[in-house]
Amino acid sequence: MKIEWAYYENGNDTEEVYYEYLDKGLYESKYQEHLYCISDECDAMIKFTHRRNGVKFFSTWNGQGDLHDIECPYFLKDKGEVERKNILHQIESAPVTDEHIINTIINKSKNLKATEKRKKQNKRYTTRRTLQGDQTSKLERIDNGEIDQLGISEIRIFSLDSKHITPDYVGYRKCVFGKIKHIYFHEADGYVYLNLENPQYRVSIYLPQAFYADPEKTTKSALISFVDKIRSELFAHKELVIICVGMIRFKKGSQQDVNVHIISPFHLLINDMKYYEIITSNSINPNPYNYI
Repeated sequence: MKIEWAYYENGNDTEEVYYEYLDKGLYESKYQEHLYCISDECDAMIKFTHRRNGVKFFSTWNGQGDLHDIECPYFLKDKGEVERKNILHQIESAPVTDEHIINTIINKSKNLKATEKRKKQNKRYTTRRTLQGDQTSKLERIDNGEIDQLGISEIRIFSLDSKHITPDYVGYRKCVFGKIKHIYFHEADGYVYLNLENPQYRVSIYLPQAFYADPEKTTKSALISFVDKIRSELFAHKELVIICVGMIRFKKGSQQDVNVHIISPFHLLINDMKYYEIITSNSINPNPYNYI
C-alpha cells in the first residue's frame, strides 16, 4: 500500500507533507525523523526515499509497522495478520447506536473548533507523539464518542480528513470531515453525492435511498430542501465543512472513486449544524473551522 501523505511535527511547527514535493536534500535538512503517519491514532514514523531513477515514496520506518493503529491500513506486522483481520471484521461489522455516532460527530466538531481557537491564540498544541514512537508517554486525544468507566470507547470510530482518503480505507467505518466542493442530486433515482476535497482521488459522501427510507427520520421532500440549500450556499461561494460517520466503499463499477455511505440524517453535521436545523432555518452557519 502506497503511503500518500505524512504529518510533519517539530515543536510548534506542523505540516501535512506529500512526497512528490520533497527531495533528498530538503528531507534530510528539515523533515527527517519528524514525519509521522497522517492518522492521529498512529505513532509510527514515516521515512522518505528518493531513488537515483527519480522514484519517490513514503514508507514506515523499519521496525515500526506495528506502531500504526490496528485500524490503520498501513499497520504492518508479520505475525498475527489473520488475527488482525478478525479484529477488524468485528470492529467494522459491530452495530453502533445513533447516540454513539452523534456523540462521535459532535465531539469531532468540538475538537476542530478547539484547534481553530488554539491557532488564533497562537497556543502550542500538545502532541502525543515522541521521536521514537514511544507509546508509554503519549497523551490520548479522545474524539470518538461515548467513553466507558475505564476511559476507553467501547467501539472506536476514528476520524479521517477527506484529503487523506485513499482506496486503502475501503471497508472501514470512519468519522470523515472535509470541505464540500459540489453537490449532485439524481432526482429520478433519489440519491445524492457530496463531492469532497481530495487531491488524488474522487471522494464523495453518498446519501442513498436508505437515507430517507424511514419517514420518521426524514423524507425525500425534506432531502430535496436540504440539497437545495447546500446548492445555493455553494453557488454563493460559502465554505461548507461536513462531519459524518459512515462506511467507506468503492463507487459501483470503480476501483478509484470512493464513497462514504451515510444512511441516516442524524449521522452528519455541516458547519456544526444538524440536518433538520439547516432545513428548518433555511440557512447554514459560516464555517467555524477556518483552518480546514
